[in-house]
Amino acid sequence: MTTTSRSGDRSLLRRMNTHAALLGIRDGHQTTSTLADHLGISRTAVEDVIRDLGELGWITPADAPASARPGRPARSYRFAAESGYVVGVDIGVHKILGTVADLDGELRASHKVSVDEDASATDRLDLATAVVEECLALAGVDADAVWCAGVGSPGVIDAAGTVTRYGGNGLPGWLGLDLATTLSSRWGIPVRVESDNNLGTIAEHWRGSAQDAQDVVYILSGNRTSAGMLLAGSLYRGHSGGSGLVGALPQLGWADAPSHVAALAGSGVEPTREAMFLAAREGHPQALAALDGFAGSIATGVVAMSLAVDPELIVLGGGISRGGDVILDAVRAHIDRLQPQAPRVVLSTLGDESVAMGAVRIALDAIESQLLASVQQETRFPPPSRGILTA
Repeated sequence: MTTTSRSGDRSLLRRMNTHAALLGIRDGHQTTSTLADHLGISRTAVEDVIRDLGELGWITPADAPASARPGRPARSYRFAAESGYVVGVDIGVHKILGTVADLDGELRASHKVSVDEDASATDRLDLATAVVEECLALAGVDADAVWCAGVGSPGVIDAAGTVTRYGGNGLPGWLGLDLATTLSSRWGIPVRVESDNNLGTIAEHWRGSAQDAQDVVYILSGNRTSAGMLLAGSLYRGHSGGSGLVGALPQLGWADAPSHVAALAGSGVEPTREAMFLAAREGHPQALAALDGFAGSIATGVVAMSLAVDPELIVLGGGISRGGDVILDAVRAHIDRLQPQAPRVVLSTLGDESVAMGAVRIALDAIESQLLASVQQETRFPPPSRGILTA
């Protein structure tokens, strides 16, 4: 039978208090008094915790706000988010978007490049590496300061970060690729990988249109359409990570949506979504007809998802969100005809950046999870270091 000494109990309790204080300060500037109230521990204990966090480099004194009260204002502390960084990368069929963020998730730089859909897996990964390097240069961040990376990819991604299914165009050599291991070896940091539709869902709940919702269907519509689901506030991946990929069923119409745009060829309107949205806004008859067909194809799959999940909110994201109220109103009209009393439908506020933002979030989640494990298992509270993820 294993026993724990009282000194060990006290040591763990102090580390857990220190961890709770760190989270409290990360969520907003705190003074000794407000932190004591927040944690429910004595002011003396809080002073010890603050001293520990300050000496380790996790927190730093914040600029004191102006106070109407006479005398010296209470010192407040802020989370030292600049002590480490993460990168988020959206590796798509036609584009690669990279971002760099600090430990608070604040973006410091982003960079996007186009890529041919038939580029080899090696060339695509080389380009992704170049995008990350350019992001770091734009942000003025040294590669050694990056702790973790999150990566989004089309298809079904298993828990280990391998592409297990992909049925779209392009991406030769992508199916079966162990993205997590391959990119971790290239970049020298832990890499977490998730499907692009799931990352878009995560991002919308974190900082987008779904922040206040708990049951959400997120539609990622660009050159292909897929969906992600948030149930009771948590991402639902399904048994193998393939939830939301209902576009694989032709009867639902998502695969047909691009054909309505392509039909604009020869009409005087460029056969692209952006041109269709613009011309429809101006009342161009062929563009309006194409928009209606496109919206109808999208709406059929959306309603199938909605009837299965019964969400409180549906978010239209990806490139489709650039259509603004033109596409929103058109899709809503079709949904209302198919599903009376349908959930509220809104546009993404993150647009094309949602997948990269979701990648940032899963990288931060990896750090937070490992930090908690270190606090529970190690004898000392760890300093801010990329070594947390390899402890």
